[in-house]
Amino acid sequence: MLFLRDGEIKATFATIMNKLAFSRKIILEPLCDSISKTHEECDLERINTIDKKMEQLTEERNTLIGLMTKGFLEPALFNKERNVLDIEIKNLTAEKTNLVMSFTNGTSQADEVKALLHYVSKDKFDGDYTEETFEKFVENIVVNSREELTFKMKCGLSLIEKVVR
Repeated sequence: MLFLRDGEIKATFATIMNKLAFSRKIILEPLCDSISKTHEECDLERINTIDKKMEQLTEERNTLIGLMTKGFLEPALFNKERNVLDIEIKNLTAEKTNLVMSFTNGTSQADEVKALLHYVSKDKFDGDYTEETFEKFVENIVVNSREELTFKMKCGLSLIEKVVR
Protein backbone atom coordinates (compact mmCIF):
# COMPACT_ATOMS: atom_id res chain seq x y z
CA MET A 1 0.00 0.00 0.00
CA LEU A 2 1.34 3.43 -0.93
CA PHE A 3 1.17 6.43 1.39
CA LEU A 4 1.08 10.22 1.39
CA ARG A 5 3.22 12.24 3.70
CA ASP A 6 1.57 14.64 6.12
CA GLY A 7 3.50 17.53 4.60
CA GLU A 8 2.14 16.75 1.14
CA ILE A 9 -1.44 16.89 2.40
CA LYS A 10 -0.76 20.17 4.21
CA ALA A 11 0.88 21.71 1.15
CA THR A 12 -2.02 20.59 -1.03
CA PHE A 13 -4.51 22.16 1.38
CA ALA A 14 -2.52 25.40 1.37
CA THR A 15 -2.65 25.36 -2.44
CA ILE A 16 -6.43 24.99 -2.38
CA MET A 17 -6.82 27.86 0.07
CA ASN A 18 -4.62 30.08 -2.08
CA LYS A 19 -6.67 29.20 -5.16
CA LEU A 20 -9.88 30.04 -3.27
CA ALA A 21 -8.40 33.36 -2.17
CA PHE A 22 -7.37 34.17 -5.73
CA SER A 23 -10.72 33.18 -7.26
CA ARG A 24 -13.06 34.15 -4.42
CA LYS A 25 -15.00 36.61 -6.61
CA ILE A 26 -15.58 33.90 -9.21
CA ILE A 27 -16.35 30.96 -6.89
CA LEU A 28 -17.19 31.89 -3.31
CA GLU A 29 -19.13 35.14 -3.69
CA PRO A 30 -21.58 33.79 -6.32
CA LEU A 31 -21.95 30.56 -4.31
CA CYS A 32 -22.75 32.52 -1.16
CA ASP A 33 -25.35 34.65 -2.96
CA SER A 34 -26.88 31.64 -4.67
CA ILE A 35 -27.26 29.56 -1.50
CA SER A 36 -28.78 32.42 0.47
CA LYS A 37 -31.31 33.47 -2.16
CA THR A 38 -32.36 30.00 -3.29
CA HIS A 39 -33.11 28.64 0.16
CA GLU A 40 -34.84 31.75 1.43
CA GLU A 41 -37.15 32.30 -1.54
CA CYS A 42 -38.16 28.73 -2.41
CA ASP A 43 -38.43 27.24 1.04
CA LEU A 44 -40.24 30.14 2.68
CA GLU A 45 -42.73 30.35 -0.18
CA ARG A 46 -43.45 26.60 0.05
CA ILE A 47 -43.76 26.77 3.88
CA ASN A 48 -46.33 29.56 3.54
CA THR A 49 -48.28 27.49 0.99
CA ILE A 50 -48.25 24.49 3.33
CA ASP A 51 -49.45 26.63 6.24
CA LYS A 52 -52.40 27.90 4.19
CA LYS A 53 -53.30 24.38 3.04
CA MET A 54 -53.09 23.03 6.60
CA GLU A 55 -55.33 25.84 7.82
CA GLN A 56 -57.86 24.98 5.09
CA LEU A 57 -57.75 21.27 5.97
CA THR A 58 -58.23 22.04 9.67
CA GLU A 59 -61.30 24.12 8.83
CA GLU A 60 -62.66 21.26 6.71
CA ARG A 61 -62.08 18.83 9.59
CA ASN A 62 -63.85 21.17 12.03
CA THR A 63 -66.80 21.48 9.62
CA LEU A 64 -66.89 17.70 9.32
CA ILE A 65 -66.97 17.36 13.13
CA GLY A 66 -69.76 19.95 13.30
CA LEU A 67 -71.82 18.03 10.75
CA MET A 68 -71.27 14.78 12.63
CA THR A 69 -72.32 16.25 15.99
CA LYS A 70 -75.51 17.62 14.43
CA GLY A 71 -76.30 14.19 13.00
CA PHE A 72 -76.00 15.10 9.30
CA LEU A 73 -73.28 12.48 8.60
CA GLU A 74 -73.14 8.74 9.03
CA PRO A 75 -70.32 7.61 11.38
CA ALA A 76 -68.71 5.47 8.64
CA LEU A 77 -68.58 8.38 6.18
CA PHE A 78 -67.36 10.73 8.92
CA ASN A 79 -64.49 8.38 9.86
CA LYS A 80 -63.51 7.87 6.23
CA GLU A 81 -63.41 11.62 5.46
CA ARG A 82 -61.69 12.48 8.73
CA ASN A 83 -58.99 9.87 8.08
CA VAL A 84 -58.34 11.33 4.62
CA LEU A 85 -57.98 14.82 6.11
CA ASP A 86 -55.77 13.57 8.95
CA ILE A 87 -53.44 11.81 6.50
CA GLU A 88 -53.15 14.96 4.36
CA ILE A 89 -52.41 17.09 7.45
CA LYS A 90 -49.82 14.56 8.63
CA ASN A 91 -48.11 14.54 5.20
CA LEU A 92 -48.04 18.34 5.04
CA THR A 93 -46.63 18.53 8.57
CA ALA A 94 -43.84 16.12 7.60
CA GLU A 95 -43.08 18.12 4.45
CA LYS A 96 -42.99 21.36 6.43
CA THR A 97 -40.63 19.80 8.97
CA ASN A 98 -38.32 18.67 6.14
CA LEU A 99 -38.38 22.14 4.59
CA VAL A 100 -37.57 23.78 7.91
CA MET A 101 -34.67 21.35 8.41
CA SER A 102 -33.49 22.00 4.85
CA PHE A 103 -33.75 25.74 5.41
CA THR A 104 -31.70 25.42 8.59
CA ASN A 105 -29.08 23.31 6.80
CA GLY A 106 -28.98 25.80 3.91
CA THR A 107 -28.51 28.63 6.37
CA SER A 108 -25.64 26.84 8.08
CA GLN A 109 -24.12 26.03 4.67
CA ALA A 110 -24.40 29.71 3.72
CA ASP A 111 -22.72 30.60 7.03
CA GLU A 112 -19.87 28.18 6.25
CA VAL A 113 -19.37 29.74 2.80
CA LYS A 114 -19.40 33.24 4.34
CA ALA A 115 -16.82 32.18 6.93
CA LEU A 116 -14.57 30.73 4.22
CA LEU A 117 -15.02 33.82 2.06
CA HIS A 118 -14.23 36.08 5.00
CA TYR A 119 -11.11 34.05 5.84
CA VAL A 120 -9.63 34.11 2.34
CA SER A 121 -10.54 37.80 1.88
CA LYS A 122 -8.57 39.00 4.91
CA ASP A 123 -5.73 41.44 4.35
CA LYS A 124 -3.57 39.25 6.58
CA PHE A 125 -4.29 36.07 4.59
CA ASP A 126 -0.91 34.44 3.95
CA GLY A 127 -2.05 31.12 2.50
CA ASP A 128 0.05 29.05 4.89
CA TYR A 129 -1.27 25.85 6.43
CA THR A 130 -2.55 25.99 9.99
CA GLU A 131 -4.22 23.17 11.89
CA GLU A 132 -6.94 25.55 13.08
CA THR A 133 -7.85 26.59 9.53
CA PHE A 134 -7.87 23.00 8.33
CA GLU A 135 -10.22 21.87 11.12
CA LYS A 136 -12.45 24.91 10.66
CA PHE A 137 -13.11 24.41 6.94
CA VAL A 138 -12.45 20.77 5.98
CA GLU A 139 -15.00 18.05 6.64
CA ASN A 140 -12.86 15.21 5.25
CA ILE A 141 -10.33 14.25 2.61
CA VAL A 142 -10.73 11.57 -0.04
CA VAL A 143 -7.55 10.15 -1.51
CA ASN A 144 -8.35 9.58 -5.17
CA SER A 145 -4.82 8.41 -5.94
CA ARG A 146 -1.28 9.14 -4.83
CA GLU A 147 -1.43 12.08 -7.20
CA GLU A 148 -4.85 13.56 -6.37
CA LEU A 149 -6.88 14.47 -3.29
CA THR A 150 -10.47 15.65 -2.88
CA PHE A 151 -11.08 18.05 -0.01
CA LYS A 152 -14.71 17.99 1.08
CA MET A 153 -15.30 21.35 2.69
CA LYS A 154 -17.89 22.01 5.40
CA CYS A 155 -19.54 24.57 3.12
CA GLY A 156 -20.46 21.82 0.65
CA LEU A 157 -17.68 22.29 -1.90
CA SER A 158 -15.63 19.29 -3.04
CA LEU A 159 -12.30 20.51 -4.33
CA ILE A 160 -9.96 18.22 -6.26
CA GLU A 161 -6.28 19.06 -6.26
CA LYS A 162 -3.07 17.45 -7.45
CA VAL A 163 -0.81 16.46 -4.55
CA VAL A 164 1.94 18.99 -3.94
CA ARG A 165 5.30 17.25 -3.49
